[in-house]
Amino acid sequence: MLARFKKFIQYQQLFSSDEKVLLTVSGGIDSMVMVDLFKKENYLFGIAHCNFGLRGAESNDDEEFVSNYCKTNEIPFFTIKFETEKFASENKISIQMAARQLRYHWFNEIAIKNNYNYIATAHHQNDVAETMLINITRGTGISGLHGILAKKNNLIRPLLFTNKKEIVQFATENNIGFREDSSNKKEDYLRNNIRHNIIPKLEELNNDAIDNFYDLSLKIQTDEILINEYVNLLKSEFIEFKNNQIFVSLKIMKHKAKNSLLYYYLKPYNFNENDIEQIVLNYEKNSGILFESKTHVALIDRDYIIIKTLEKSTFNYTINLKEIENNELKINEFSMNLITEIPTQFSKDFLYINIYNLNDTITIRNWQQGDKFKPLGMTGNKLVSDYFIDKKINQFEKEKCLVLYNETNQDIMAVLPFQISNDYKIDYKTKYVLKVDLR
Repeated sequence: MLARFKKFIQYQQLFSSDEKVLLTVSGGIDSMVMVDLFKKENYLFGIAHCNFGLRGAESNDDEEFVSNYCKTNEIPFFTIKFETEKFASENKISIQMAARQLRYHWFNEIAIKNNYNYIATAHHQNDVAETMLINITRGTGISGLHGILAKKNNLIRPLLFTNKKEIVQFATENNIGFREDSSNKKEDYLRNNIRHNIIPKLEELNNDAIDNFYDLSLKIQTDEILINEYVNLLKSEFIEFKNNQIFVSLKIMKHKAKNSLLYYYLKPYNFNENDIEQIVLNYEKNSGILFESKTHVALIDRDYIIIKTLEKSTFNYTINLKEIENNELKINEFSMNLITEIPTQFSKDFLYINIYNLNDTITIRNWQQGDKFKPLGMTGNKLVSDYFIDKKINQFEKEKCLVLYNETNQDIMAVLPFQISNDYKIDYKTKYVLKVDLR
């Protein structure tokens, strides 16, 4: 057991002998065996224990057990007590999720403050099989089948070389003391149900079932590396980044693995498999349809799926024209000032708006459904939304558009950054010009 433990650490390059490791120890058999192996190999380590306060006196006894072990063996010891149920209630998450968030946040804090290079958990091969079965039950892709990784960033799992039976045997042979967690016997948790009912049935069918699950997870990890390399190789063919937006070419829809490719490309922006399926079903017939994740929004445009950060904000700013007569005003991406010199040449970088009365109240705000204006060169009003359609302005560009609204006259002077109203064009009678810099 000890030789395999040391070989696994070396083979997986988990840590070197001069690096410090923070062991996360509950007091159960798995974590106490991990402690014993680290102690026998004289590795540099400390112990962190979380008291989640979920089992009353039993939780306190676990903490005392680990604390006494560390005192006896002169091992650095860190402990904390959480109000887990309160945290779960306040954040509207499950007890299991609350405990996970609390402990890993605290583990990282302790590691940073005390110069530990890695954090070690006592997961073993049975945990890998259970995780794979949980993910299959809930529905998963290849990432859910690689099980538990031996090393991810500063988190390591040095017991993945062994299984539960071997851990129990080693603890018995070496008289390793441990605490039994009564909650592990409850079958109302999915993991415990699989552990007590499904795994034993699988081992009846094949005594090597756990080993086979672990071997499969290693093969899937290797396959996943190859898939990721191929996905990244195709990225330049389908993905463009510009103006803080991601453009996914709809050429991707011709690829036989379009669903998988889209999943890999959109997953970092928190789109799930159902979102991908709906995008694939709707991309031909619904140009302009939007899909929202918790952090981003995806727009099916004519040639692209355009992704940007989800922003829901309103804008409303009142301008005092007299105050900007000799000063430049910057609003959002625009800057503007009031001039008296009539321009003789015009540029696409500027809008020039005729100001009839410096006492008019002018507002810059988000455009709204139902807004109308008279585009330059036209004699009749047009819906701003129809103007966007005619100019093939996509949904994301629409969201950024503002209107310059004359509150006194109750009409739109310009749609920024595209067009002024014909009613506010420069003519020979013009005395003041609002110059809007679009650059």
